[in-house]
Amino acid sequence: MDARGEQDQIELERVRVIYRIRRSARRRTVTLAIDPERGLVIYCPRRYPRRGLETLLREKAGWILDKIAWVERLRAQKARLRWVPGSPLLFQGTLYPLEVHRDGRGPLLRRQDERLTLHIPERAGQGAGQGPTAQCLREHVIAGYKAAARREIMLRVEHFQAMLGVRPRTVRIKAQKKRWGSCSALGGLNFNWRLILAPPPVLDYLVVHELCHLLHPDHSRGFWGRVAAMLPDYRARQAWLREHGAGLYLY
Repeated sequence: MDARGEQDQIELERVRVIYRIRRSARRRTVTLAIDPERGLVIYCPRRYPRRGLETLLREKAGWILDKIAWVERLRAQKARLRWVPGSPLLFQGTLYPLEVHRDGRGPLLRRQDERLTLHIPERAGQGAGQGPTAQCLREHVIAGYKAAARREIMLRVEHFQAMLGVRPRTVRIKAQKKRWGSCSALGGLNFNWRLILAPPPVLDYLVVHELCHLLHPDHSRGFWGRVAAMLPDYRARQAWLREHGAGLYLY
């Protein structure tokens, strides 16, 4: 068995689907997930019968095939992504053409006059041609995204913490693989830097969500009531993240 779980395949509506099974002695239910990198993954109890899994897959065939098509579209988008000056890159929910300034500063990334401007050291990662290599440019853009995420998130934390009457012990910006944010038992908040790619209202929702966990450590009615009091339309912001969140991981 692969360290990442058993692998098998099934034909659903004349489409061959490869899937991976992750079993756990602690799990009591079966969950299907589509991972942009690993494809279809089934999380189930350790002794759950293979025949039962196949029945579930056939029942969920429509959903599975729709999600697989969605993943393929994401992969096609990633293949089109170019790390060169002039390429459109996402920033706060909108695509802007990248403009590079090799002026000895940075990496500093900001939106300016309907462009995304990147300032980098003059001879940073210079390739055989005149400009920096694509890999070097990507590294500087990501560093710029992270710095911009810290600026924007800290501004929003300061704004909403005053309204909620709370103060986190720490605020960290991380490259989390699955989480958009988290709140530790000690009162530290963590945020995914890719939130700078999302529209500002979505970023606001994540900040409010984690700050509310300083008052309610669970997802109780009290917690959601506090979130709703701050952001009455929080469900729409959640929905945007569910629909578009995976696309932010192209970066």
